[in-house]
Amino acid sequence: MKRRQIIAASAAAAIVTPLAGFAVAASAKPQIGDVLTHAFGDRAGSAIVPMDVFDELLFAFPMGPDGVIRSTSLHNQVSVLRVDEAAMTDKTRRYAAGPYVAVSAACTHTGCEVSGWRPDTGELECPCHGSRFNVLDAARVVNGPATRPLAYLPIEFGDNVFRVVGKFSRRVGPAPVY
Repeated sequence: MKRRQIIAASAAAAIVTPLAGFAVAASAKPQIGDVLTHAFGDRAGSAIVPMDVFDELLFAFPMGPDGVIRSTSLHNQVSVLRVDEAAMTDKTRRYAAGPYVAVSAACTHTGCEVSGWRPDTGELECPCHGSRFNVLDAARVVNGPATRPLAYLPIEFGDNVFRVVGKFSRRVGPAPVY
């Protein structure tokens, strides 16, 4: 190999290696300590605070302490919701930060983005096939074709941000097909 080729190969490796590390971090599952950030819109990437969460569903991605937003997988996208804390089951309350919950946005039927929110019934609805999930009762299936509940991401509120405090409550999205 000639000197120029070695220099060019070294420069290319120096560029590609950090990008590969970024891609891995951006697709990694949420980690304890990650902060929930706005997923879309003009506030994308900024930390979510309670006053951002009203009656509407708010999509979020976790952001690591290194500033990398884990946004390259739908499996990392969560819906942040404010619900009636008194109406939550004990199981739901374990994952909540007061009246706030973070629920996987990946449907357990085929993996579509669960984007419908019915605050009057406390149900999330998948627009692809109509599956509905009761957020107040551990995201259990109210109406199929989904057969498994959505996963919760345990969160806490402190220092004016929502932080991840554990792993998802169950497998995110549909079961793998073998």
